[in-house]
Amino acid sequence: MFAQFGEWRSAFVLRAGAAVVGGAVVPRVLPRGERGGARAPIPVVSLALVTAATAAVSVVSVLPGAVAMAAGIAGAAALIAGFVVYERRSDLRVFPRATYRADSPMKWIYLTIGLLAFGVAVESFLPLFGQESAGLPPLVAGLFAAAISLGWSATQIFSSSAVAERAVRRLCTLGPVLLSGGFLALALMQREDPPVWLVATWVPALLIAGAGIGLAYPHLSVAAMSATTDPEEGRAAAAGIATVTSLSTAFGTAVAGVLVNLGGTSTPSRPGVQYPTQHIQLNYESIRSLPAGQV
Repeated sequence: MFAQFGEWRSAFVLRAGAAVVGGAVVPRVLPRGERGGARAPIPVVSLALVTAATAAVSVVSVLPGAVAMAAGIAGAAALIAGFVVYERRSDLRVFPRATYRADSPMKWIYLTIGLLAFGVAVESFLPLFGQESAGLPPLVAGLFAAAISLGWSATQIFSSSAVAERAVRRLCTLGPVLLSGGFLALALMQREDPPVWLVATWVPALLIAGAGIGLAYPHLSVAAMSATTDPEEGRAAAAGIATVTSLSTAFGTAVAGVLVNLGGTSTPSRPGVQYPTQHIQLNYESIRSLPAGQV
C-alpha cells in the first residue's frame, strides 16, 4: 500500500514503530519466570560463523559476474561447514547435542523445517515478478505475494489439531511435496507478457505451496521439542526451531537474490513502469552526441 502511493520509505518507519511498541508491551504481558543466579553462556563463535555465512550469501546477490558469485557461495558453504564442525566439538552450541548424534532424528527434523522455511523466501520477490511480468500495480502485487503466507496460516490452523501418529507422519511427508509441487507449477506457468487468466492461476499454485508449509511445520516443531527427554536439551531444541527458521529464511532470500541477479536486467515496455537509471543515462548521452538538426 505504501509503494502504491509512492511512500515506500514510510513502511520502514511504521515497522520500526511497531518494534518499539512490541518491545515495550511484551515484557509486561509475559509471565515472570524464576531467575537463577547464573546465566547461560552465549555461543559467540557459533553465532559469528552462521551470521557470517548468511552475510556472505547476501553479498553474493549483488556481486558482478558469475565467478565472483561462485566464490561468495563457496565461502558461505565453507563457513557453514565450519559452523557444523565447531558445534560438534564445542560445549557451547546453538543447537542441542542430540542434533549431532547419529542415532537422533533431530538433524532431519531441523533440516525439513529449514527446507520449508527456505521456500518462504520466494515471497520477497513475488511483488517484483507481479509488477514486471504481469504488470500488476504495487498494491495488487503485494496482496498476490501474500498467498504463500495465507496458505501457510490457514492450513496450519486445521493441521495442528491432528494427533494420531499415522496422520502426523502423513502430514509431515505431504507438506514438502505440496511445497515443491506448488513452486513447480508456478515455474511452468511463467510466460513473457502472460495473459490475465494465466496470472490468476499463479495464486492457487502459491496457496498450495504455502499449504505444504502449514501441514508439516507445527508437527515438526513438536517433534523437535520432544526428541529428547533432557529438560535442558528440550529448551535448546525449542530455541533451535526459531533459529533454523530465521536462518533458512535469510539464506533462502539471499539465494533467491542471486538467482534473480543471474537472470540479468531487462527493460520493461509497459506504460507506467520506470526504466532503470542507467538506461535513461545511456539514452541521454546518445542524444547529446547527435548533431543539433537530428536532435
